[in-house]
This record gives sequence, C-alpha cells and structure tokens, in this order.
Amino acid sequence: MVTSPIVSLREPFKGGTESFVVSLANGMADAGHQVDVLCKDADEDNKFNTLHLQESAFRMTDAITSETEGQKLYQAAQFGLFNADDYDVIHFHSYYHAMFEFAYFHQRRNIVTLHSPLSERLALTHKLNSMRSDDRYVAVSQRLADEWCSTISTPIDVVQNGIDLSRLPPAAPNKQSDLVWVGRLCKEKNPEAAIRAAKQLNISLILYGPISDETHFNNDIAPLLDAKIKYGGHLPQQVLYERISEARALFITSLWKEPFGLVTLESLAMGTPVIGTTQAIPSELRVPPLTQTIDLDDVESLLSAYREAVSISASRCQKAARQFDISNTVKAYERIYEQAKT
Repeated sequence: MVTSPIVSLREPFKGGTESFVVSLANGMADAGHQVDVLCKDADEDNKFNTLHLQESAFRMTDAITSETEGQKLYQAAQFGLFNADDYDVIHFHSYYHAMFEFAYFHQRRNIVTLHSPLSERLALTHKLNSMRSDDRYVAVSQRLADEWCSTISTPIDVVQNGIDLSRLPPAAPNKQSDLVWVGRLCKEKNPEAAIRAAKQLNISLILYGPISDETHFNNDIAPLLDAKIKYGGHLPQQVLYERISEARALFITSLWKEPFGLVTLESLAMGTPVIGTTQAIPSELRVPPLTQTIDLDDVESLLSAYREAVSISASRCQKAARQFDISNTVKAYERIYEQAKT
C-alpha cells in the first residue's frame, strides 16, 4: 500500500484516510496477507511492515522549489526506481501527484482508492494516470464515484470504508456530555456552525481534532469558547472513541461533501447517534434516526433532531455499524485484487 513519503500513520491520526489505511492494512494482515505500507512512519504495534523513502543528503531547494517540496519530489523519484516485482498488488491511497507520475515506470496495473473530493490538481493527476495506465479505481462512497466519473476514463468501483470493531473499547454505560464535534479544525469542517447551534440550544459542546488552520482557530473559534463550549484537544484513537461514547450525540457540520465520513461510522460503533449536514453524511451512512441530516439555520429542526437522538439506545447504533466491519472491506478489496491480477 502506498500513501506518501511524508504521511504519518501514527496516532493521533491527522484524518480519516490515515486511520482507514491502518485498519485496512491490519485487516489484510489478519486475513493472511503480507502487507508493506509506504509512509513516513507508523506505530509499532501494527501487523504490517513499513517502507520509507529517504531524503537526500544534499539540498533540494532552488529558486522556485522549497526544500520541503524538493525533498518530497526526491523521495517520490526513488519510488520510480523501486522494485515492485515482489508484490502481487500495489494499492494507492496517496494524494501526492508525483507518486503516480513515477509509478508509471513500474509498468504494472495498480489499485487506486480515491479518498478526496475532486479538485483541479487531483483531477489533472488522475485524468492523466487513468489515460496512460490500466489502473483500477475505487471510490469510498457512491457520491464520490459520481463526482469523479467524468474525470476517470475507466469505471470506478465503490468500496465503503470500514473499521475494526474488535479494537473498540466498550461503550460508556452513561452519557456524560451533550454534543461532541470531531474533525480537523478548519473552515471546510465548519466548527463555528456547531458552536452557534450549541449556544442556541443552550447545551454543551466539546470539539476534538487537530488544529490544521491556526489563524482560523485563534481568530474565529477560540473567542467562542466558554464554560459550555470547549476544545478537548487532538486525542489518540482509543481515548477519542471513549469521549464519543460518553456523548449524547455527535455533531458534524462540514461545508464540503465528505467522501465517506469515517467519524460517523465510528460514532455509531461507540453507541452514539449522529446529527449532521447533508454534506457531512453520505447516503450510505444515512440511517434515520440513528443518523439525521439537518439544516443548520433551522433551530427547531436542530432541537427536534437532538431530542430524538438522546432517546436512541447505544445498541441500536452499534447494530447499524456492524455491517461496516473492516473484515467486509477486506473481502471486497480481495476480490478487486484478484481481478486486477488477471
């Protein structure tokens, strides 16, 4: 599996893609496969091996290229010289365009999972890659496949993300907080909307996740924090699961269309219902009343959704999450791997 030379798979994870790659790689190892993951680093307790691309000992900067970008490009170039013959399958989870450009030298068919909405840069990367290769493309939700279908020159399979339910801590016996919000703290994830809603409903809210836009956090979020609205930090996965489990509902307010929204699934698996925007929750995860989509500007609908959420049992949420166990995702990818080899 290929991420990028600068991607860390250590907890606390930067985002859902990193968390999923770890779960899938461990799931493949549990199914009897030998799995190597190309990344910057990973926690030591995983069941897969890690591969690292070394930086150059020489300076890689010039008049138009920063040292960081130059080193990353140097590492990607090493991937072009990588001996891929020992692998039955190479599976990409990378956002970095140069990894695909240099993979062309391997002259083999790869699996590419799309984890991100369409952007101008990524569209150019994958349009070129799909035209000059016979790589097989997979999207993590149907709406992501629909978004990409006019760019990719071949059919796109859909395989929903999964989580390792066996590694989850027990669900909390009692709910100790009102709302939690989980995600990168940035404008696209729209944490201010969650804060405004909590204040309107006069209930508590705790925000969890990495501060990916410090200016936005300091200027727009920090001034809104008070005794009821708090920032809980960027937590390791197991601790975050516990905090989600202790909440009456998860609130997600993304402005962009979440490709899958792994946190919705994780919340259900921890026995906590989800309230969110239509952008935050794809159709595969819309299971009312366990997951409810709302209009953030409609206070009455917000209040109604919250009242319904607090009446839902943890067992109902967990039952809905079971169909997304990582073992099912592993089997789906195994079928695609076999087809790609023929």
